[in-house]
Amino acid sequence: MPAYVLIIDLLGLVLVVIGFCMAFRQDLIRRIFGWRSRPAVSARHRDDPITYILRIAGIMLMAFGVAIGGMFTFFTLFSGS
Repeated sequence: MPAYVLIIDLLGLVLVVIGFCMAFRQDLIRRIFGWRSRPAVSARHRDDPITYILRIAGIMLMAFGVAIGGMFTFFTLFSGS
């Protein structure tokens, strides 16, 4: 397998890890950017809008990383060149 395929796969893996942290490890991302922590969950207060933004953006970034890495690798393996 050529080196450029491994580089693209590594880039895809980095995007997946960053997206996972954005979606499921939001406290880490909030500390990196200096944002306030999530408010306590209660019946009167809704979740912080940043929570939903991080979830959506994180899942999109994860999907993009898997798609770009997977499609590039499959195309290179099965293109016959």
